[in-house]
Amino acid sequence: MFKKMFTLLIAVLFVIPFAVIADDFDDDFGGDEEESEEAEEEDEEEASSKKKSKEMSESDAAMKDLMGDSEEEKPAEEEKESKNVEKAAPAEKAAAGKSFTGVKPVLLVKGGFAVMGQYKVLKEGTTKPSTMNSMFGSVDEGILGVDYQGAHVIARGTLNLRTNNALIEEAVNNPLMKENLHSIQDGVANALYEVYGGVKFYDVFIKAGKMLPEYGLVDTWQELGMGFSTPFLTRSLIVVEGFLPETDAGIALGYNSIIKNDHNIFVGLSLGTGSNKSEFWYSDKTLGIYGRIGYGFKDYLKAAFAFQYRTDYFQYKDGVPDSKGKLGKNVDLIGIGVHLRGGYAGFEMPLTFDYNIMKMVDGTAKTLKTNLQGMLFSAAPGYAYHFNHEWVDKVALALRFDFVKGVYLSKDGGYIDSTNFKAKSSYFRIGVTANFFTKELAGVRAMAGLTFLMQPETKVTKTQKDYGFTTVVLQAGAEF
Repeated sequence: MFKKMFTLLIAVLFVIPFAVIADDFDDDFGGDEEESEEAEEEDEEEASSKKKSKEMSESDAAMKDLMGDSEEEKPAEEEKESKNVEKAAPAEKAAAGKSFTGVKPVLLVKGGFAVMGQYKVLKEGTTKPSTMNSMFGSVDEGILGVDYQGAHVIARGTLNLRTNNALIEEAVNNPLMKENLHSIQDGVANALYEVYGGVKFYDVFIKAGKMLPEYGLVDTWQELGMGFSTPFLTRSLIVVEGFLPETDAGIALGYNSIIKNDHNIFVGLSLGTGSNKSEFWYSDKTLGIYGRIGYGFKDYLKAAFAFQYRTDYFQYKDGVPDSKGKLGKNVDLIGIGVHLRGGYAGFEMPLTFDYNIMKMVDGTAKTLKTNLQGMLFSAAPGYAYHFNHEWVDKVALALRFDFVKGVYLSKDGGYIDSTNFKAKSSYFRIGVTANFFTKELAGVRAMAGLTFLMQPETKVTKTQKDYGFTTVVLQAGAEF
């Protein structure tokens, strides 16, 4: 410590004064001839300014050298830009990921308490549904871990500390929603949300482990965003509806680059075995290929085209072996998606469209069924008003509309059973949220607010209904 203090004293006494004296000497005695033309004076001033900047840079370098600092430290402008990136929201960090290196903690918590609302449940042996009050609390997204971005090595390890949600457990009939929810909750191994390592070179990366599939803009949901709560609104709709595994164990190859500080080009392809499983069908794994290609422009636009091809391996619960002695069959799902995210002058618009073609099984005849289709559409226009305040960053208001075509009749039925799925039926959800966001404090941003969400009752068949739900949620969240 004493050595460093002594070195600093020498630098202050000799290096900096010498640079200043040199500057003054050049200014006062730089030449004997006077320039008469205005253009030549401007050229001389510009040259003098450049010389001063160079000498100050050399003085700073000498100071750093005396203090034992690295010679490869970033210039002031690059350091300032790096700090701005660190302060940016997670989506902005992703877009500027090329500039951010090193180890950083990952924290994202979104949840709330449903203070009022209701849903209906048709209990076994009854013909009329029972009305239930939706008063409960839940952590809808709780990602905790670390992320490392090195010059050529990348790694990430996170947990998802999600809790049960009564709306998904009881109020909806989609068994795939429960599968994606429970794939995180059931067991410590499944709670490991993303655990992968990889390498990158010239913006090309290779990753292996458990990770989000390279699909659409699923990863951009890992931020506070406009602050919607409940599982339907904290994650990408295709993930919540279960048509895309939330995490996949496998390998991924891609390219992600920032061009001229404004344009983000990203391409990704991943191969993995999903965690979706069905006790009804004795299905314990899926094999999928997922890909995306996208473009982003500053914070104004991010767009991606995505595709997936997934095969589900299963065995009949009480089936009879086929001619080859096999009890199992393979069913396929093909999905394509177009995901957009725009923003300008406080306005924000996430927009998603996904179309899925599913091969399903007739649960009665135990034969393969022809392909059935499902479609998802979601829009969430919003506006944020920014404040010049010590700790309040902005107040945001957003609307939400989801449309789902392809409805399951029972949450306890098989998710590949065509008798449990009505492709021509549909339902929708509408909602509104109002939130305030805090400015970053010790690297943490937070939000709190109120969400209203409703899925109206829908007639699925002539005799069966999807009863939907209504809920009002007090919510809060934080991110690092």
